[in-house]
Amino acid sequence: MNADQKANLKNVSIAALSFTFLFGIIETFIVGIAYAVIAAPIAGLVFGLLMYLFVNSKKVKEQTALTKNDQDGIIYSGAANHFKNAEAVGGKLYLLSDRVEFKSHGFNIQNHSFSIYLNEIKELGLYKTMGIVPNGLKIILSNGEVEKFVVNSRATWKTEIEKLVKV
Repeated sequence: MNADQKANLKNVSIAALSFTFLFGIIETFIVGIAYAVIAAPIAGLVFGLLMYLFVNSKKVKEQTALTKNDQDGIIYSGAANHFKNAEAVGGKLYLLSDRVEFKSHGFNIQNHSFSIYLNEIKELGLYKTMGIVPNGLKIILSNGEVEKFVVNSRATWKTEIEKLVKV
């Protein structure tokens, strides 16, 4: 199992446990604790399984893949969300020798591909999503625009990009 698969499994597990906990609380107030103790773990397992199948689906992998020409030049890659307006668009982020490229999967409202050429990067930073989750990568461009991504191993992303860019 590679690092990206481990990160996906960890994220799916956290999401499933969080769903189980929240669903259990809600169900306790609606139908009582006896039902919630049974229904919440089952719902959490089903949710986790569906998330795992989605993240690892062939369709998502096809939609987020780079062209064959670009695949040889991949330095680092992983699942990511790119913040576009109010939506965290899901997809995959790639670091290539000349750019950082994001490709969304087709299950978003704002599907897009997005490239940031390394010579456009002014500054790199880390941030906490919703002010608490330490998984954000912030790229500040020369023109002042800020692009935000949610990634696994954000420090590794920052280090790998810094190896190619003097910021």
